[in-house]
Amino acid sequence: MNAAQLVNEGLERFGEYPATFFEGKDFTNKEQLEYACRLATVLKDRGVQPGDRVVVMMTTCPDVPAAFQAIWRIGAIIIPIMPQLIPPEVKYIVENSGAEVVVTIPLLAPVVAAATQGIEGFREILVCGESEVPGISNISPEIETAEVYTDVAEKEYKDLAVLVYTSGTTGHPKGVMLTHGALIDNAKCVAGLFNESDRSRSLMVLPMSHVYGILLMNVGALLGFYTAMLSRFDPEEVLQTIQDYKVSRVSLAPTMMVYLVNHPNRDKYDCSSLRFVTAGSAPLSIELQERFAKQFGCRVADGYGQSEATCAVTSYRDDEPIVPGSAGRALPGVEICIMDDDGNILGPNETGEICIKGSIVMLGYWNKPKATAETIIDDWLHSGDIGHLDENGYVFITDRKKDMIVKGGENISPRQIEEAIHKHPNVAECAVFGVPDEKFQEEIAVAVVPKPGKTLTEKEIVEAALKEVTKFKKPAYIDFKQELPKNSNGKVLKRTLREQWVASTE
Repeated sequence: MNAAQLVNEGLERFGEYPATFFEGKDFTNKEQLEYACRLATVLKDRGVQPGDRVVVMMTTCPDVPAAFQAIWRIGAIIIPIMPQLIPPEVKYIVENSGAEVVVTIPLLAPVVAAATQGIEGFREILVCGESEVPGISNISPEIETAEVYTDVAEKEYKDLAVLVYTSGTTGHPKGVMLTHGALIDNAKCVAGLFNESDRSRSLMVLPMSHVYGILLMNVGALLGFYTAMLSRFDPEEVLQTIQDYKVSRVSLAPTMMVYLVNHPNRDKYDCSSLRFVTAGSAPLSIELQERFAKQFGCRVADGYGQSEATCAVTSYRDDEPIVPGSAGRALPGVEICIMDDDGNILGPNETGEICIKGSIVMLGYWNKPKATAETIIDDWLHSGDIGHLDENGYVFITDRKKDMIVKGGENISPRQIEEAIHKHPNVAECAVFGVPDEKFQEEIAVAVVPKPGKTLTEKEIVEAALKEVTKFKKPAYIDFKQELPKNSNGKVLKRTLREQWVASTE
């Protein structure tokens, strides 16, 4: 059992066909597989062995699924990294995972080079293309002439396939261990929900370094999708691609949907081919769901998932009526229950923590047994999300138990930003929290207490944050205070800060 075999299944079922469109070129599924197998030979010749951890850091492009295929076929483990991360963030993941090799693209080679400099045991950076960064290898010529790697490493159901680093409330991201069996089960369960006898033309605009992107990649291979890939989200380019490529299905983060419904040129494009839109990565409001469906004349379904559960936990069948406000029902083979703080299972319409059981649940957090034991209890994954189930098993998500910010579908750790701001010599205390935002669903706010007799400016706070986090994580709102609200144990009450901020903006 190897997740790489999902591509083989699609090829056996549908034969050779144009599977991917990227930057004006079509690639057949057979061409992509042969390219991946030649890449596997290059990696093998350069010393990548079964069980090795290999970082893949790329924007969305055909090289991403090729790298995944190559690494899995060898029997190594993939560590996907979001392309917008900055060197200190990349360095932590490489060091924590023990990865010795990074596969990347020319655009990101400078970031990877800066991140990996001086890491003990790190071997090399492999770039799919020409790069001006000295000391790294352009492997494209090697791939062109390499033999096709014909083996597929034998893997057990519980063997580690992917190590996904996800932001947490404790600062540094944690490595989520996902198995070959979990990836296969999740992809086949989601594929089974689709009514696609005519095979969709889909659009891939989500990052393929995210579990959602990995799932869509696997589902597309299983169902024989024709997929147009965009390296980044640009609203006008998305509309143009839907029109030109006759896209019928796309998965989007709610933030992307906001940009599309509000785009001034939306009516200039013929998007009548669009039939199915699935929202994920962040909560979808009923208002946005209805507005998007009306403007584009398509079905819009919400779903729920998280990295610790491989990706998708709930969804809708294509022919299933949408329940407003609900993210659907549990996938086949997945159990969901609602628990109170004492671990008691609650009944329908009672609110508590959403807990998940099934083959899609992660093995645990990489080298973090305590965090794993706190998250998986008696085989139940405690999601940190608050919600309820109705009488028919539809899940409704109402809040987050964990102190996470979800901006534009991306999980952001408050602690990481707080630690960066705390390093400013004039900061006594600070607290980072999420506030409502029409564009991103949540934006980043920070309450700052200056040291006695010291002054601070908003510019100084932003500059302090940007020394250690990417621009996407910089605070949008800065509030200087004399003190932070705290409980009797001295814990900062971020909910109170959020409520104060909302009240001040009304």
